[in-house]
Amino acid sequence: MKDDHLSKFYEKIIESDILFEGKVFTVEKAQVKLIDDTNSIREVVHHNGGACVLALDAEQNIYLVKQYRISVKQDMLEIPAGKLEKDEDYLLCAQRELKEELGISAKNWELLTEFYPTPGYCSEKIKIFLARNLTIGENKLDPGEFLEVKKLSFDDALEKVYANKITDSKTMLAILLTDKILREEETGVGK
Repeated sequence: MKDDHLSKFYEKIIESDILFEGKVFTVEKAQVKLIDDTNSIREVVHHNGGACVLALDAEQNIYLVKQYRISVKQDMLEIPAGKLEKDEDYLLCAQRELKEELGISAKNWELLTEFYPTPGYCSEKIKIFLARNLTIGENKLDPGEFLEVKKLSFDDALEKVYANKITDSKTMLAILLTDKILREEETGVGK
């Protein structure tokens, strides 16, 4: 990740220490010089990033996974997603996760967006893909991965976003962006 020295709000790192180095992320504590020449402390989570995929079939159904997330202590309804392996391509990660979690492969892939879910403290970048022209097979979960596959009509999933029944940000964003694409395809407007 590049430092934006051209930003008028640039923060120069004076010194930094690695507080934690784990399998998924690293935590750094950095002393920085601010634009008003004062110092401050920043705690930053460095993360390789991730990819996720909204799988849309010909009948306008989508495939989600329901799994327990210990960080929020509840089941979450999400699109398939995974962490990037070192130097892995985002699309390959999305394809791998779709196959592992749902047993689905797709012929057509489109990048919907890329975003930083929590840039206030984390470097993670996520790319969201739309997969179409699906082939359904058997999933092959990683050891220790437990989930339930949920097939929903796209309209039902969209309603769950608006009703606050789907609260995972990447899933919400994927559904809303796909809704825009589907409406543009239906009306021919906005392309």
